[in-house]
Amino acid sequence: MTRPMLVLRPEDAGRMSRLHMLCFDDPWSAISFRGLLLDTSILTLGIELEGELAAFVMAQTVAGESDILTVATAPAHRRKGLAAMLIAALISRLGERGVSRITLDVAEDNAPARELYRGLGFTEDGRRPRYYTSGRDVPVDAVLMSRNMGLHPTQM
Repeated sequence: MTRPMLVLRPEDAGRMSRLHMLCFDDPWSAISFRGLLLDTSILTLGIELEGELAAFVMAQTVAGESDILTVATAPAHRRKGLAAMLIAALISRLGERGVSRITLDVAEDNAPARELYRGLGFTEDGRRPRYYTSGRDVPVDAVLMSRNMGLHPTQM
């Protein structure tokens, strides 16, 4: 099932922050999101369901490479494929803009996200030891992942 993608704008910062708060132990503020959304190197896509922001992905492009900064899906809307749809749309749009590579990092203990990224053509490139600490008794590694452009995610 396809959902309409929204390009999120600075006026969406408050609802992005509220959603981020539901998803992360160290959420970003509306002020932080607004600053990022004003930056022309940032592309943010979202999906609304029932009038609410259900999920979004934010990436920054510098020198032909993009880094996925954050992905958030409301707990009530997880396991519906929203993140996969958003990331696939992001990959497509970034490819149209000539991006050659997309990078991200994900917590080692976030198996569902790692599986999602692998399914979209990302490979594990390395680690940042003990990088994630918020909401954890013991820090976990950040797994560094990347995807070289060229293949559409459905061709993976």
